Amino acid sequence: MSVERAEDYFEFLAKLGLTKHYGSLDATRELVHLTQIQTGQLVLDLGCGVGATPIFLAREINPRIIRADLIERMLQDALQRADNQQVGKMISFLVADARILPFPDDCFDVVLLESVNVFFDDKIGAFREYLRVIKPGGYLGITEMVWLQPPTQAYQEMFKRAAFVSTHLPQEWMDLMIEAGFADIVGNGYPIDPTRESKGRLQRYGLGNILGTLPRILRLLLTDKSSRMFFKDGTSNLSREIFNYVGYGVFAGKKLDNS
Repeated sequence: MSVERAEDYFEFLAKLGLTKHYGSLDATRELVHLTQIQTGQLVLDLGCGVGATPIFLAREINPRIIRADLIERMLQDALQRADNQQVGKMISFLVADARILPFPDDCFDVVLLESVNVFFDDKIGAFREYLRVIKPGGYLGITEMVWLQPPTQAYQEMFKRAAFVSTHLPQEWMDLMIEAGFADIVGNGYPIDPTRESKGRLQRYGLGNILGTLPRILRLLLTDKSSRMFFKDGTSNLSREIFNYVGYGVFAGKKLDNS
């Protein structure tokens, strides 16, 4: 996916005011467990979207959190959401590209990304940038879409056109992390349960926020040509067959002291 296409899609999500990743709160909880996040640690949440995960971390664990996103409008929504939840003072915000981070080497205990790396063509380069800013002994944790079984070439190309992403089998994601320099890789791939996904998003955002997106969707469909394109592209070619091929994975790796 081109950088321009990805940024257009992120702008579209910002207009909606909601971001999502498969696995929802279940995946986030597993990510926290695998990366061993503790109170007081410095955590970088990259591609934070509208900020649901940093708010969850602030309320459940209370680490020091920096959350960054490429789209400033996402961060504005995230800041408002954090303030509404009385945790805004616990979280710092920064506009940044995950592939070119404005941080020195060896500064974060944990770097988290949820459904971000699927948008990058150079995933190895991105992983190496995360490795650079993680302290020795610190963790990278990611949740990403995965292939549950090897897709045909035709289906893979169609999926990339419709969903704007490219993904891998679970072991391939772990192999990419190893190639980038991470060690002690752990993780699993899971099938998608649509009912559980819906419940997870309800827990994550609350009924009021989800209902609040409906007028935005209607307005975008009526007034915004680029948004209509994303709605059309994202739904016209993908059927329930997707659940035979696509799941989500939760993976973590460690930066060794000699990295």
